[in-house]
Amino acid sequence: MPTGIDPMLTVGEVLARWPATAGVFVRRCMACLGCAMAPFDTLVEAATVYGVRLDSLLGELGEASQAGTGAGAPRG
Repeated sequence: MPTGIDPMLTVGEVLARWPATAGVFVRRCMACLGCAMAPFDTLVEAATVYGVRLDSLLGELGEASQAGTGAGAPRG
């Protein structure tokens, strides 16, 4: 997987391992931060709920995890 982030990880696992990814969820208006379901919902499920393309989300999360900043504009 190019991004290094498994889509079957939960949102909570991603945020715990790569805190800089929080900015991606915020910019996409995904209420994942502080959500009671974050420890349970996978990235696949979160993308589906919010109508976000999974490949785009994974790409942004991968960039944020590598850069450690979460910076960058959201992509379609």
